[in-house]
Amino acid sequence: MRKYFLISAVALLAATNANAATDYAEVTAKATIEVAGTFECTDMDFGTIVVKQNNKETTLVENLSESKSMGYNVDDIISISGEGYSHCTTNSSILNVSEPNITLSNASNDKLSLSVEDVGGFLGGTLIIPANVKAGEYTGSFTITKTQE
Repeated sequence: MRKYFLISAVALLAATNANAATDYAEVTAKATIEVAGTFECTDMDFGTIVVKQNNKETTLVENLSESKSMGYNVDDIISISGEGYSHCTTNSSILNVSEPNITLSNASNDKLSLSVEDVGGFLGGTLIIPANVKAGEYTGSFTITKTQE
């Protein structure tokens, strides 16, 4: 009986393998590579901003449309020494900011918010200084690209 059981099991396995189907698919992989050149931009330097102690939240706006003058919305700012805009040396009038909302941090990881926008080869923006800001040098960076015309 055992002999017939083993023969039946082997026959069943052989029959199952003989009836198995194999499916396949062909996959195409593709990548398009572009190599970017470089161009230069000046730093977006707001300079030294002196605020009153226990300041309220303050918004600095670089208004490039009005003779590159900076404005702000509250009287807690005593002085500003920088211009707060950047100029790029490119013949393209279309600049694309990779991430228009960036964070500037100091050594203690305190933060300022900056929204960047392109205005015809110049980069301006809105800097938000939080209430009770801590003293320090705040920095951050972002990438811009230009579109070929």
